[in-house]
Amino acid sequence: MTSKLDRPASTPAAAAGGAGGALDELAAVVVNWGTAELTIRCVRALVADGVPPGRVVVVDNGSEDDSHARLRRELPECPHLRIEKNVGYARAANAGARLLPGASAYLFVNNDAFVHRPGSVPALVASLGDASVGIVVARILNEDLTLQRQTVPIRTPAVALALATGFAWLVPNRWQPRWGWRWDHSVSREIPASGAVAMLVRGETWERLGGFAELAWLYGEDLDLCWRARNLGQKVWFTTEAEFVHLEAGSTRKHYDHVKRAELTARAEVEIIRRNLPPLASRVSLALIGCGMVWPAVYHALAGHREAAARSLAYLRGHLAAMREPRPRAA
Repeated sequence: MTSKLDRPASTPAAAAGGAGGALDELAAVVVNWGTAELTIRCVRALVADGVPPGRVVVVDNGSEDDSHARLRRELPECPHLRIEKNVGYARAANAGARLLPGASAYLFVNNDAFVHRPGSVPALVASLGDASVGIVVARILNEDLTLQRQTVPIRTPAVALALATGFAWLVPNRWQPRWGWRWDHSVSREIPASGAVAMLVRGETWERLGGFAELAWLYGEDLDLCWRARNLGQKVWFTTEAEFVHLEAGSTRKHYDHVKRAELTARAEVEIIRRNLPPLASRVSLALIGCGMVWPAVYHALAGHREAAARSLAYLRGHLAAMREPRPRAA
């Protein structure tokens, strides 16, 4: 991986408006891929919420435009890492985290996500006051401030069966984080896993896990991290006290359409399941997931929903292709 590191000449002790000691020991990582305007907005929102700019690493992951120069110019107090060729999100985020070793916690924020509720970052940090919590995630909102569901179940065979048969849709709200996606996100609580739109990882947990697994080029590294943290006996926690607005695919839609994103998501999911479940259990889960994806594809095709049908077929295509590949290395 060819990279170029740029550190600020001086690192301020605290962000404008003040930051507690816990935020001074935090390391935030924001990865950019050709969308500097989003990254600048994201970083400035973190700084406004109390994160010292010297504790926000900005990684330019193979942008082919003037992103790196613009980011250095607009965010001069932040450490900058330039990676000449895009190496995927997991590798880029891991490289960014290595710039600030020994942090008390590592905050990963998508560059198209922005602090919405003041005090969100301190609220994430406060959740680590419970020693059993290894990962904390925020409530994520769409641009129109409706809920964006990021909490997902762990795809064990039982969960895969519930999803494939549609039973998960009938499960009451209090059980949904374990069995499906239809949880209302109304209370702070332990959850199975979540996307890393705004994810805080305890420093010790991050070190023990060795960072994000660099299995897939894009997608899935966050769910894999949650899965492995739970295997360590650590909780994944959702807090209602932190809120971010997420544009969703703000960077990737510039490079991939919805069909390609669905295929990449499916491939990543297969790798996660095969990495974290025993061989027989993973085969059962993946078979059920594949069967479950046939029905949406057929329904959307018959109903004339061309975009949804194309997305479902792309997901199924990626799922089947990944299953034919060699099993990933053990966790």
